[in-house]
Amino acid sequence: MKSSRAAIRYAKALLLEAVEKNSVEETFSDMEFVKKTFADNIELKHMTGSRVIKNSIKLSSLSLIFKDLGSLTLSLINILHENNRMNIFDIVALKFIELYNDFKEIQSATVTTAVPLNNELEDQVLETISKLTNKKTTLTNRVDKSLIGGFVLRVGDIEYNASFKNKLKNIKQEFNKNTNLSIT
Repeated sequence: MKSSRAAIRYAKALLLEAVEKNSVEETFSDMEFVKKTFADNIELKHMTGSRVIKNSIKLSSLSLIFKDLGSLTLSLINILHENNRMNIFDIVALKFIELYNDFKEIQSATVTTAVPLNNELEDQVLETISKLTNKKTTLTNRVDKSLIGGFVLRVGDIEYNASFKNKLKNIKQEFNKNTNLSIT
């Protein structure tokens, strides 16, 4: 929990600095790259979180891996090194992306379906969400064959479950409630 709060503080400071230096989009792009790099390489997460590997080695590794990124991102790496916080670099990137989306009034939504959505249906879902919330929306489609049919839509903290799996579960619960009735 402490690392998450620290990551938020670093991400806020990075966003403020990016706004001040008019490089918000470049920094956002950098943080997207950092997020993807950590997601694709679990060894990198283990290396930054290791207490055995010296911070100087972590610094040189991260500086080499992310050498083509912007000056603010490279400064962030150095600040994390100075403060012995290299282990939260990936979390800072995630928190920065969240703050950026808030800053740009962009929300993310996830729709889970039994089969992948086609482009036309995805556009309709995006349009409907945007109209309801008056915000730009990015949509992620996840596939879960166990849903059988229907969908589960999650926008922020709100979830709407219109899956057949959920409907069947509700019917089963109703049957289980009524099993105590006596038949005469």
